[in-house]
Parts: sequence; structure tokens; C-alpha cells
Amino acid sequence: MRLLKAEYKYENMFGIKSARIKKSDSGEFFHYQGANYLTLFQVFSWLVERTRGFNFVDIGSGKGRAVFVAEYFGYNQLTGIELDDALVKEAHENLTRYVFKRKESQIRIIHQNAVKHDYENVPTVYFLFNPFNANILKQVIDKVCSQNSSEIWFIYLNPLYPQPFKEKNITCVKEIKTFLYTEALIFKREGLKQDYISS
Repeated sequence: MRLLKAEYKYENMFGIKSARIKKSDSGEFFHYQGANYLTLFQVFSWLVERTRGFNFVDIGSGKGRAVFVAEYFGYNQLTGIELDDALVKEAHENLTRYVFKRKESQIRIIHQNAVKHDYENVPTVYFLFNPFNANILKQVIDKVCSQNSSEIWFIYLNPLYPQPFKEKNITCVKEIKTFLYTEALIFKREGLKQDYISS
């Protein structure tokens, strides 16, 4: 009941439409469902002061919900990467409706495969709501880590496949649980010396 009330409250507060699930027939790219608002608020309340001034990238951004919540919490450079063109269209429509956008923030919604995206070499928070299977997730993390030597954080909701993070020596610094269920894992990798990039 709390989740349903939060859905109604925050969809109306933000002025967006991001609740409806979209199924996927792919074994690699999973269906779209907006992350629940209560978990998003808990995550960003904890993380925002630790990553002030960082870029924010939602990998598998769907209709843009996490991007808009991140902007609400103060991130200024935000990018959503989404493969499904229909979801990208809905995210752009939500961007026109989103009521809290600040003048200093920049929001981009990109129609692209996350494995092929070129990731900027700047301090960044990456958000993933279990968008892929373990193999695609590993490819995306490898790509991010090969291109970004800055300090980076990963927010991983519904974290079914944590192993690719461990293989890259990315440290889990926060676990968010509801009773016995792990809602999210937050990982951090310190900035690397340039010599270590692509290693």
C-alpha cells in the first residue's frame, strides 16, 4: 500500500507518467518498470552529498523516472540511455512535463545501446535498475571502466548479478534492504591513475 501511495503521490508531484510496465521478449534486455519512489528517495538522500557535482547517467533509463528524481535531488548533468525507441519517446514527453527542472541542469535522453555508448571520463554516478542479464551487464561495466578513470559510483537496484562489479574490484559501500530483500547495492570505485585505464 505504501508503494502504491508513493506512486500516485510522486507521479503527480513530478508531473510525469512513468508507472506502466513494458514487457520485453529479449533474454538480454529486461522489461521496463519504474524503480519505486521510496527506494529512489532513500538512495539519493544517502548518496547526493557524497557525489555533489558528479554527472548522473541512467543506463536503461526507460521513461526517465530515475533521471528526474536525480535532477530533483540536485544533479545538474544528467543522461538517460535507452535502447527501446518507444520508451525514449515517452521519456522525452515526460521531460516536457517534468515540473521541477532547474535552469542550470541539462537532461539528455539518448536512444542507444548501452554497450556501444561512449562514456565520459568525468566523476559520474551510474544508475541501473537490473536492465540486463549478467553477460550484458559485464560488457557495460567493462566499457564504463575502460573509458572513465575518474571516481565513479554505481547504483544497482534489484541487484541480481553483483559479480561483474566484484570482478572489477568495485567496492560495495551501501546495501539498502527491506526486511530480507535487498532493494539496492551502491558501489564505489576510486579514481584511477591514467596508466591504469583500460586495464
